[in-house]
Amino acid sequence: MKSLTRFSGPILAELLLSFAVSMLLFSLLGRIADAASGAVGVVNNLFWLFQTMFLGLSQAGGILIARVTGNGDEESAARLRGALLSLFLVVAAVMLTVFSSGRQFFIAEVLGLKGDTAVYAGDYCRIAQWSLACTAIGQYFTSVFRSAGNSLLPLLVALCNHSVCFLCLWLLPGDLSGFQLSGIERVAVSQLSGNLTAIIIASASFMLWLRLPVRFPGRRDGLLAEVRPIIGLAAMVVLEPFAYALSQLFIGRMFAGLGAIALAARAYAGTLSAVPSLPGIALGWGAQVQVSFLIGAGKFEEARKMVLRSSLITFLVGPAAAALVYALSPRLLCLFTADQQVVATARAMLAVYILLEAGRGLNTTLAPSLKARGEARFVARTAFVVMLFVCVPLAWLLAFKVGLGAVGLAAALAFDELLRGLINLWRWARGGAKKLPA
Repeated sequence: MKSLTRFSGPILAELLLSFAVSMLLFSLLGRIADAASGAVGVVNNLFWLFQTMFLGLSQAGGILIARVTGNGDEESAARLRGALLSLFLVVAAVMLTVFSSGRQFFIAEVLGLKGDTAVYAGDYCRIAQWSLACTAIGQYFTSVFRSAGNSLLPLLVALCNHSVCFLCLWLLPGDLSGFQLSGIERVAVSQLSGNLTAIIIASASFMLWLRLPVRFPGRRDGLLAEVRPIIGLAAMVVLEPFAYALSQLFIGRMFAGLGAIALAARAYAGTLSAVPSLPGIALGWGAQVQVSFLIGAGKFEEARKMVLRSSLITFLVGPAAAALVYALSPRLLCLFTADQQVVATARAMLAVYILLEAGRGLNTTLAPSLKARGEARFVARTAFVVMLFVCVPLAWLLAFKVGLGAVGLAAALAFDELLRGLINLWRWARGGAKKLPA
């Protein structure tokens, strides 16, 4: 447990840093217009749908590299790093092409945005799409660093990323080399500058500091042989975040149907509600790597007990932190907006999110650990069924038929997290000490 805490500490610091910058971004967006905040919040849901592909590759590659590293097979680890990098570059190029060519379609038809919100979304996406590609490449380095047992380096890279973003937000002039930037474009350019800096520093650290070996297969058949296990595991790993992103996309359209106030409230409440989830996410990511190491070393019972203890911690800490955020929300929400309707709606959602954090505390720890134990298929099936066939219909029912609006959508999200959390807890607890990875 101590090793998990030490490993997860830098991950938590990285997440807290990201949250601080997100707070600053939405504070600046709120000064432009609440519609700008709502637009960026919904667009980020769409971006997350694309990022799930890289998250799946990152988690699958990290699990496999950590397993062979735990078993002392450095040659296999080097080949997996090369195969993973090849996959990331190909998928990033395809993703950027698809999004850039269909940007207006995604904004109008997929997100259902209209009026000023659609205009803000278009201005943001035109620049932010490049940040999306940079973030994808950054996921590769994060996965490789953590699978090598180094969680401090991703923190340092993130520190440089967010520092550059912060400096650009405050120092970037409105007129840059003859090109006039709007407020929302300044936000997008600042994010892109930080992401480019992160890639440069991560690449330099990879080559000059860690010097981890990378082996690229020389023949086509060799490449396919190396990427096949990554793709096979990623296909299962990615289904959970993909189902989440897809459900959030549907619910985002429901928020859009409720109007600009609901969209803005969701963006602000979502930003504040990220705080209680950060310890659980950090422990979950750390547990995924630690469990992979332990499985590679044959220490199955030790892995099982470690995850159960960490799940109990996140189950208790999450709701307590969410309650504190709710108590402070009148002051915190004023950092984003002066619209009292937006504030009232966001506060009501934050009250519901206290319950949501109990389930999310379980999921953030248990889902990654189940994947590391070889049960990615179970996690994927559970997520797909609950999120798309329970959460989305329930959200529509509560919001529009019962008439609860944004609060009804928040309640559906809370029920989703709780149900999946209890199912994942049952699955992990019943898994024996001799449960082998697939």
